[in-house]
Amino acid sequence: MLTRIVYTWLCALAITMLAGAQSRALAAVPARPHNAPTNRCDTSTTSTLHTPDVSHATERQWLWGAGSASLLDTYLSPLTYHGTDLVVLNRTERLAHWGRDHVTVAGLYSLHGAYAQSPTDDGKYLDAEFTASGGWHYNWHPTRHWRLAAGGLLEGSGGFTYNTRNGNNPAQGRLGLALCASGLAEYNFAFFKKPALARVQVDAQMMGVQFAPEYGQSYYEIFSLGHSSGIIHFTHPGNCPTARVLSEVVLPVKRARITLGYLADVRQSKLGGLKRHAWRHTFMIGYTRKLVRL
Repeated sequence: MLTRIVYTWLCALAITMLAGAQSRALAAVPARPHNAPTNRCDTSTTSTLHTPDVSHATERQWLWGAGSASLLDTYLSPLTYHGTDLVVLNRTERLAHWGRDHVTVAGLYSLHGAYAQSPTDDGKYLDAEFTASGGWHYNWHPTRHWRLAAGGLLEGSGGFTYNTRNGNNPAQGRLGLALCASGLAEYNFAFFKKPALARVQVDAQMMGVQFAPEYGQSYYEIFSLGHSSGIIHFTHPGNCPTARVLSEVVLPVKRARITLGYLADVRQSKLGGLKRHAWRHTFMIGYTRKLVRL
């Protein structure tokens, strides 16, 4: 009997707390007329599922993808190599502790690996690149379905390209740091009466610094002979036009949220008399989940 009383009391307390939290959340929402028709596609609750709207909630996303890569590095070869690109991407987002619930903290990490061949099929590229970026977005909610955000990210990148054909200077290394402008748009909608989300994010480098040897300068000269002048370059959209576009759809599947997306990663530079580009187009699949710290 005592166990039943305690159990009933705990249930009543939990229901009271949930009702109180719901009433506080809806306090700012105007009441709907009693005879107003019900919208069967109402997705007003989707923002709480897809937007980190409390300070202790973090949205985490893992994506894996495969697609095509077009690689050019005139330090290694004047030819453009084409092949397959594999990528793994991790994205996080949470509400900042400042900004009056308008600022979110964003992080994005990606690892690319590509295997490409020359047009004459007598040379191969092994290419890898890692990027890590973090920053803030200021958010607007013009309607209950839309979320718009703009801000900045600090991105660090590093990687290498290895040419299996070259005997002298077979590899090229990369290292850079850049300040990026970032913007995103989200649209919440109903998918079989369940909340779903369409999202696109664009990041573009504005300024930074990057390591790149001069034309005709070998790594032996740089690291063994100490001829290192001119290997650090100031980058901007004029000599290093670089951008990333991530488009995705988050769909509910039972209790999971499956994510389908497309990633366009375009990196270009003309530094020290050398040209390089890496154009990657990949289709992504993964999952998104929201973690709440107790």
